[in-house]
Amino acid sequence: MGNKKIVITGGTTGIGFTCAEYLLKAGYNIIITGRTKKNLDNAVSKLGKNAFGILSDTSSLSDIDKLVSKIKNEFGKIDGLFVNAGIFKAMSFEGTTEDLFDETMNTNFKGAFFTVQKFIPILKNPSSIVLNTSIVVFKAFADTSVYTASKAALESIAKVLNIELADKGIRVNVVSPGVTQSPIQKKSGMSDEAIDNLLEHFSATSPIGRIVQPTDIAPIVEFLLSDKSQVLRNEKIIVDGGTTM
Repeated sequence: MGNKKIVITGGTTGIGFTCAEYLLKAGYNIIITGRTKKNLDNAVSKLGKNAFGILSDTSSLSDIDKLVSKIKNEFGKIDGLFVNAGIFKAMSFEGTTEDLFDETMNTNFKGAFFTVQKFIPILKNPSSIVLNTSIVVFKAFADTSVYTASKAALESIAKVLNIELADKGIRVNVVSPGVTQSPIQKKSGMSDEAIDNLLEHFSATSPIGRIVQPTDIAPIVEFLLSDKSQVLRNEKIIVDGGTTM
């Protein structure tokens, strides 16, 4: 892949970090973002050569502006963007507060929306954008109403972006993970018992006989970011081990 440069938002843990590892091994240069310096420094240290980290909060438009400016100044134009940063906090529809609604939407949709918008001037022609959504867009789970809405909103703009950005050579596709073993569950507010039960249920009912891992998702993201996917537009690859067949 030579010096192809890829930005991964929310790349310090879970799917984002694993994708960064995979892409580095495939020969890419990787720039990850994170919200805390400790986690960012730790991730970059583990990733090693050709990995760079920039402190940035996806829910903050001023942070996104600074992120794009810093990347432009230090790296020039980039070849791809994996819009991965996101949060999930389990809450019933009736129990959802305005603060929880705003926090989720500001990161998962508003932040993602403006991340794409602000990166357009530094994306090469051709280049690739990959949006990380979820199977919650088409399969209902209790206590996920705001999370579901945020991911559905993000997914819904992919086709519009493909039309509007076509003349810039920018393509947009979607990866839609199923329930994946990731630190996002620990941050969701779910109890350890509830998380264990969730993972055990999907392990037992999955045709592949186990829970999806971030390492299952990384090759799919690399494919969508690579030249191998140049003819794809608005494609959604579901990575769930067949649990939603």
